Amino acid sequence: MSARRGGLYVGGFAPEEGIDVLLQALELYPGARVEIVTAGVTAADLRRRMQRCAYLVVPGLSYDTEPHAIVMAFAEAVPVIASRLPVFAELVEPGRNGLLFDPGSAGELARRLAWAEVFPEKMRQMGECAQADYRARFVADWNWRRLYGERRRQARLNP
Repeated sequence: MSARRGGLYVGGFAPEEGIDVLLQALELYPGARVEIVTAGVTAADLRRRMQRCAYLVVPGLSYDTEPHAIVMAFAEAVPVIASRLPVFAELVEPGRNGLLFDPGSAGELARRLAWAEVFPEKMRQMGECAQADYRARFVADWNWRRLYGERRRQARLNP
């Protein structure tokens, strides 16, 4: 498997999605490579792109923004760089499964992008934690099998 590189932005061009903040951050730190993907992409193509990127950028400014892209990134072991809105901060734990920045702060986002580019191994580790969080929070079948397996093991040990 090749090394993951650069970032990925999934969204539209509406101001509340934070695209302006991302573009300003990319001007401040031109060393970052962030691919911009709009809504017309298929789920399979989006998944392939997530498997190639090192991090997902979610610069949203609105509380109505859906965290679907974050959940999908976590499923693919991709850490997230997101604005510090409650809907995102509930999922992203800074330094563990991603990074947060103040909403609307292009300078702070640029610093997070620079950090992600300088520390790819730490981002990879955050991706592993993100995937573990995905399994623990969103995969009911995985939790059920684990719980059921533990109960079966206990039943065999204590007849």
